[in-house]
Amino acid sequence: MAGFVPRETKLVAIDPHNPKTEQLVPVAEAAWAGELIVFPTDTVYGMGTNAMIPEADLAIFAAKERPADKPLILMIANPADAERYARVVNPVAKKLIEEYWPGPLTLIFKKKPIVPDEVTAGSETVGIRCPDSLISRMIIELAGVVLATTSANIADNPSPKTADEAKENLWGRVSYIVDGGTTELGIESTVVDVSSPEPKLIREGFLSWKDLSAKLGLSKQ
Repeated sequence: MAGFVPRETKLVAIDPHNPKTEQLVPVAEAAWAGELIVFPTDTVYGMGTNAMIPEADLAIFAAKERPADKPLILMIANPADAERYARVVNPVAKKLIEEYWPGPLTLIFKKKPIVPDEVTAGSETVGIRCPDSLISRMIIELAGVVLATTSANIADNPSPKTADEAKENLWGRVSYIVDGGTTELGIESTVVDVSSPEPKLIREGFLSWKDLSAKLGLSKQ
């Protein structure tokens, strides 16, 4: 994979409790155009772009120095939007969405053809998340597109909880970094595969599998 393209990075400081639309519009427009942006979520800082532009998806891999076989995830502003990209939202997935979205839970579905292979690293499944972060959801809504995302760090570095940590990783590699203070949770999302009726834990994050299993009425795997 080609190396990252050097970029002029702009820092935008945002009040996380009262984000201003006019401050986020240029960031959202950049994302819509396929530029790379960094922004706070409820878990850690994320890097994202317009998921529907394959070249932009590949730019995330280059900027992050991410292995080509590790998929990105789709970030949506509204839970109902999952059905645009997921082939089947089964009853287990619907229950998890109702209980935990918006929130620190990534769900893996069989993907619809609309999802570029560059997002999924060629896989037939796609991870989707709706974050519990007003800034994140405002950017997605203003951009008017689903974002392909990953944590805002160079591969193998710790996931950033602050804009300063994101800057240390990605300054000069992205077009915008939105500083919304320290992320609320500071731990990655839990990832659960719901592409079949029997859910499978892929990564335990802020939400424990014990709690998720209890909510679903399952025995702990």
